[in-house]
Amino acid sequence: MRTQSFVITGMTCANCVNTVSKTLNQSEQVIEATVNLATERAKVSVEDGMSDREIIGLVESAGYGAIVNDKAHQEKILQEQETYSRRLMLSFWTSVILTLPVLLAMGGRIMGIHTFDLFHQPLVQLLLATPVQFIIGSRFYRGAFHALKSKSANMDVLVALGTSVAYFSSLILAVTMGNMSALNFESSMVIITLVLMGKVLEHHAKDKTNQAIQSLMSNRESSVNTLSGIKRIEDVQVGESIHILAGEKVPLDVEIERGQALFDESALTGEDLPISKEEGDTVFEGAVNLDGEIIARVLHHADDSTVARMTELMAEAQGIKPNIQKLADKISSIFVPAVLMIALLTFIITWLITSNLLTVIMHAVATLVIACPCALGLATPTAIISGTGLAAKNGLLIKNINALELAKDIKTVYFDKTGTLTSGEFILDDFEGTDSSFQILASLEEKSNHPLAKIIKAEHTLSVKNIKEISGQGLSGIIEGKRYYAGNAKLMNAIGIAVTQAKNTVVYVADENQLLGVATFKSLIKTGSQEVVQDLQLKGIQTVMLTGDNAQSASLIQKQLKLDKVMSDCSPEDKARIVQETPYAMMVGDGINDVVALASSTIGMTMATGSDIAMEAGDVTVMGGHIQRVSDFFLIASKTMNKIKQNYFWAFIYNVIGIPLAAFGLLNPMFAAATMSLSSVSVILNSLLLSQAKIKKAD
Repeated sequence: MRTQSFVITGMTCANCVNTVSKTLNQSEQVIEATVNLATERAKVSVEDGMSDREIIGLVESAGYGAIVNDKAHQEKILQEQETYSRRLMLSFWTSVILTLPVLLAMGGRIMGIHTFDLFHQPLVQLLLATPVQFIIGSRFYRGAFHALKSKSANMDVLVALGTSVAYFSSLILAVTMGNMSALNFESSMVIITLVLMGKVLEHHAKDKTNQAIQSLMSNRESSVNTLSGIKRIEDVQVGESIHILAGEKVPLDVEIERGQALFDESALTGEDLPISKEEGDTVFEGAVNLDGEIIARVLHHADDSTVARMTELMAEAQGIKPNIQKLADKISSIFVPAVLMIALLTFIITWLITSNLLTVIMHAVATLVIACPCALGLATPTAIISGTGLAAKNGLLIKNINALELAKDIKTVYFDKTGTLTSGEFILDDFEGTDSSFQILASLEEKSNHPLAKIIKAEHTLSVKNIKEISGQGLSGIIEGKRYYAGNAKLMNAIGIAVTQAKNTVVYVADENQLLGVATFKSLIKTGSQEVVQDLQLKGIQTVMLTGDNAQSASLIQKQLKLDKVMSDCSPEDKARIVQETPYAMMVGDGINDVVALASSTIGMTMATGSDIAMEAGDVTVMGGHIQRVSDFFLIASKTMNKIKQNYFWAFIYNVIGIPLAAFGLLNPMFAAATMSLSSVSVILNSLLLSQAKIKKAD
């Protein structure tokens, strides 16, 4: 058995995924095939005798394309992606250019302005609408064909049917009645343009996902300083020894063989402060060596390192989110066949009663026109546009519109600690010792670059001579002829002074014989953190903190914020696993250590004050880093989904009343077209009301 990854081209919806997956899995030589819409990838496990060309042939037989996803084909993959992007943007902007004059003409007539009357002429509208309908809109006909072929009716069927009815009814009515008010070309054009806009936004989101993954990989070191010389990172083997100097980033997962140093692992673990590592300790790729020189043994190859695993997990996790259009797809699967059946019955019954072809056509067309699901097609996108606009005005950038739908299902919110619930800054909480001991500590720490050292300030400091940095432990110096030490528990134990407290947020000061004082620090809680936790708990949502910090520090935050639960000492993979195992979970974070968990969660929310890669991995970005926006997001999501449901009501109320009237010949096509337009206007106006909603501003 062997497994190969492929880039799948031409997929546009979940139905496409099902078609490709079904085609592949039906082959006797395919053991298992999984297809991911978000990343446009397929992972296929096959018998050894099956070639890549045969797998590609199966995909092509389903109506899609496939490219082997390996280094040799990366250029071809990029070219294919760029071509698709150019074609999509060209289609969208061409549709906008052709649709805008028709809309201006319609709006001008309503307001009594005749500047654009040329574009209100039947022949001109026909010339503008035809390429939009059949060239730009051809993608929807293809999607509808594949959907119907697999015995389903999705939004492509809905769009193809709705726009076709609007187009052909306008054409027939213009020819048979010559009444301009019966024309409805603009409806078909607007629907195609709006749906294409959704496709552009979706493609942009996918592109951002790929950029995020590429960014994660580009942060890696390209070369490694081994004991035998500098090598490319890909050429370094497991078990080789490498040299890491102070200030350098750890290029691979390693175990320290010789030396000791402080390491900044905040990007990977979320630990606020540097961690002291010595012989036998493991250091993960991406950590920064702050003050020592070490020799370390490589634990994992570049393809199997922490960053490589994070990249793979992030890519896989991107495809687990459902489509916000699924409700419209479900409705259309019932509504579309029902409308076709009603129109067919209207045609047959009217023919049997009247035997008049013109009357039959008018009744059937009126039924199809009044039932044309243009408003249904507008129900979701118009509300989403207003909802995302409202979110943007209130400091929330919605990158994945599915997040608005999924918010109502969230049962657990996981918070990162540093940069999310806390500011990442510390304050001096307590000092046990005399004033003179504190002055000695402040005088020593004035010479240190440790983050906590900058917080220890005294009004007057003493002169310090013969400063010695002790890698991974602290420093010492001579004050008034006597040597003093300031640092962590390891330093105290090294000079023979036993200490009972060894927290990372504690700094000790001692002379050569005794402990003189203990400085304790605490994290600064972000303004609004407690209010957000309480608000979520009132909604019945469990609040949990996931942090790479130690249990003692995590416990202090839990007590301050009254969180339901905390989980400490979490690696990036731990966070991702916990989130993946929790149904309907939302992750709120800001660092590289959070990216896999953000991508794996039902909804990922990132702070704009964090890393770029984390912001790309999330579905929602909080501009300015205001934690209060977590509560605002749930409020805006609720308002948006309520607005969509209201839009469905407006989309159908006209049909419920109008279809029977049209079927019995009591509503002619002209009024049917006007009613259909009125339903669309109702949906648009209702959505615009959402943009006027008031959300409390963050301080």
